[in-house]
Formats: sequence, C-alpha cells, structure tokens
Amino acid sequence: MDDHRRKIITNEIKHWKQNRLLPEHYCDFLLNLYTEGSSEDDSTRRNRPSRTKGILGLILIGLLSLSVFLFYFTELSLFLQTALIIFFGVTTLSVAFYMLKKSFFDLIPLLASALLLLITSVQAAEIIFPDHPVMLYIVAGLNCLLWITAGTRWKIVSFKISGIIGLIVLLITIFI
Repeated sequence: MDDHRRKIITNEIKHWKQNRLLPEHYCDFLLNLYTEGSSEDDSTRRNRPSRTKGILGLILIGLLSLSVFLFYFTELSLFLQTALIIFFGVTTLSVAFYMLKKSFFDLIPLLASALLLLITSVQAAEIIFPDHPVMLYIVAGLNCLLWITAGTRWKIVSFKISGIIGLIVLLITIFI
C-alpha cells in the first residue's frame, strides 16, 4: 500500500477515534495494523496532560478555595453572597460540562464542581431558610443523591462512595 493511501486511512481512523465513532480499542487495533505498529507518538501524546485541562482544573480549584474563604471567613452582605453563589455555581458547572464535552474526562473538575455545588447550595439554604435546619438536611441529601447519580452515570466509584457515605452521615446526624 502506498504512503498516501495509508496516511488517508490512518487519518480517518484517528477521526473515528477522536469522535468516538468506533470503540477506542478497535481504532488502536486498526491504527497498529495500518501503521505496522509505529503509531506510538499518538498514544504518548494522548496520555500527556494538556495545558487547557490543567488551567481549567486550576481555575476550578481556585474558585473552590475562594468560595470557602469568602463564605466562611468573611462577613459579606446577603446580596454579594447570593451573587457570588450564582457566579461560582454557573462557572464551575459550565467549565465541568465543557471539559466533559471535549473529552477531558478528569476527576479534578468534577470533584471541584461537586464540592462547590455543595458549598453554594448549603450557603444558599442557610441564607434563604436561616432558622430551618430541615432544609439544610434536604439540600445535603439532594447533593448526595446527585453524587450517586453522577457516579452511576459516568462510572466513577469515588462519587458513588462519597454519595453513600454522605447519606449515611446525614442520616446519623438527623437521628442522633
């Protein structure tokens, strides 16, 4: 087979792999078949973390740290807390969905988004219902159920375990 035809076929297989038109192991097999095992540069490049992934992960961790600091160690007005809750929540969820859509399936953005959602929803429950601890329990329980659902859907064991442990701790807190 001539090099031009081989290059066209390998580029098409790489396109299938990138867009998930075929399972990854099929594409790897076909790439190894057509390149005669010399496609190692693509697999090593794929395993190397990208800059965008690292920068977005740092932004999410920074927002998580900033939100903990702002909500629990400063005295902000109700309006400013609400605005920050909305901003941080929308930002982290949009970055996490962007990373999932771009196949940057990584645990750090998902964990940062889940923790920031927990912090902001608990803070919102404390602001909206200041004298009703039952609402705080409901919000925490819904977050745990969301973690279990996300862990089941994306097959992330740590989310399932965190959600189950969170529900157990919540039930122990309620009944003891």
